[in-house]
Amino acid sequence: MMYKFTGFTEKANIALNSAIERAEEMGHTYIGSEHLLLGLLNEQGGMAAAALGAKKITAEKVEEIIKNSIGIG
Repeated sequence: MMYKFTGFTEKANIALNSAIERAEEMGHTYIGSEHLLLGLLNEQGGMAAAALGAKKITAEKVEEIIKNSIGIG
């Protein structure tokens, strides 16, 4: 399901929907800042992904940290 948040750009909507999907995939029942970070990293071509990528921060690394610290399910 794709949500359409009003007042946000298309890229922001994509990042928010990606955050929701990632949280669901990990079995989390909330959307936290960690999920938003994953959503931003997954929005290719976005400024946030470029800035984080320049610091060698990847979605894979963040997801691993989330699973190790918060867990899944």
